[in-house]
Order: sequence, then structure tokens, then C-alpha cells
Amino acid sequence: MSQLSPACRRADRGARPARAASGRLRLLDAGEQLLATRGLDVPDRVIVAAADQHNRSAVNYHFGSRAGLIDAIRERHETPIALHRHHLIARLPRPEDRTTRQLAEAHIRPLTAEMLRSAPSYWARFSAMLLLDQPLRLTRDLERPRPAPPDAPARPALSDLFDLIVAHLTHLAEPEAAGRVALTIRFLISSLSGWERDSQADPDLVAPLTAFSLIVTDLAVAMLDAPGSVPPHIDAEAGPPHAMAGRSRAGNADAVEMPCGGRAVRVHGLGGGQR
Repeated sequence: MSQLSPACRRADRGARPARAASGRLRLLDAGEQLLATRGLDVPDRVIVAAADQHNRSAVNYHFGSRAGLIDAIRERHETPIALHRHHLIARLPRPEDRTTRQLAEAHIRPLTAEMLRSAPSYWARFSAMLLLDQPLRLTRDLERPRPAPPDAPARPALSDLFDLIVAHLTHLAEPEAAGRVALTIRFLISSLSGWERDSQADPDLVAPLTAFSLIVTDLAVAMLDAPGSVPPHIDAEAGPPHAMAGRSRAGNADAVEMPCGGRAVRVHGLGGGQR
């Protein structure tokens, strides 16, 4: 049997990290696409095969577990989304001068920018899959703190966008405002997920994403700004604000989270119109 020369062995050792990084990236790509299009029950072996990996335990090797893979998929999209939102929130006018559209766009614009950056995108459908079979009422009780990126703006700049929108809806009682925001977020994720699917099936069926995002932005603002019709005694029966959205106007958490299989799922995407 031939032996590798010392130089060849050194070259092989140097190539291993690159191969590992390439394998990890292929698993991320395959995992996101399959989980987004076929559901969260896709077996690991299918993801491994789609990523052209020969180690049947490749998911555990690279990510520690299936949950680790899901976290890694989220992380690579959530980081640029969060940085973009930091920038938009920092530019918001004073509370008395800001509009519903400005607040809403601080949610939706980073999401659509990430979809364009990742084209062909599966991120909206992946987010929608994480919300399937979950209660309509958002909760932030299960929020898991995430370390801020080193180059992220100061934490106060994030300023609890969910709370800012709820506080802006002064025409609604707080529990109804929180519930309205939660439902609007779901509407936006569902709409963008549908656009993502249809645009890949037949681009002629849908408007460009920039135009489509303006349409759902207008609809989202109409949802947020619509007058309330829930009598106060019925609204009170729904429970305290944290039952509706896990939030109060004095809260200080950073992200809207939903429970998913014992984990907290961060919800993205919210558009708006002029108020």
C-alpha cells in the first residue's frame, strides 16, 4: 500500500477544515429547503442525502442535534435581519411623530431584503413552518437571550419594536393591540411565504417582491389601524396582556417569540401603511 508523503499529509490536513465547512454549508442549504417545502418532520437522512453527505450522522456531527440545525438556519438569517432592524429603528422619529407605516416597515423591510439576498429564498416558508400548529397568541415567556453580534448597535437601539407598535396603537386597549400585532405578523409571514412559493413555481404569477411587499404593507397597516370593535368586558375575558402577547407596554424583551416543540421561535416580518 502506498504511503502519502509528509507534504501530502499536511495538505490533506489543511483541506479537512474546508471540507467540513463545505459540508456544513450544504447541510444548512438542504435543511432549510427541505424543512421549508416538506415540513419539519423531514427525516435527517433525507437532509443528509440531499446535502450529498455520506455520514448518516452528519447533522449531529455538524450541529449537535436536529434542533441545532434549525437554530443554525435561523441564525444565518436572523443576524442580518436584526442588524438591518437596528438601523431602521434608530432612525425612527419621536413617538409623537412616527407613523404606523414607519414602525411596520422596520419589521418587513429587513425580512424582504433578506429574501432577496438569499434568492432563491426559503426563509419565509421556513418561518411559516415553525408557526404551524402553534397558538394564535404570542408568548415571550420562553424567550432565549441571544448574544448580540460584536458589530451590532447598542441594545437600546432595538427598543422593543413589538412594544413600540403596541404602544402606537392608542385607539385599542392594550390586550387587543397586542393581539392585533400578533395576527398581523402571522398574516405577513403567510403572505410572504405564499409569494416565495409561487415565485419559484412560475415568476409570471406574482408581482416582483418589492411591489408585493408594498401591497402587504398597505394591508398590514389597515389591519393595525382599523378601529376596535371588541367590547371592554369581552376583551378583559381574554386574560392579561401577557396571555395575548406575553408583553406589556413596560416590558423589555427584545424579540417576539413563539413556543415550538419546547423551543422559542422568533417571529419576523411586519409591514405597515401611513397613519
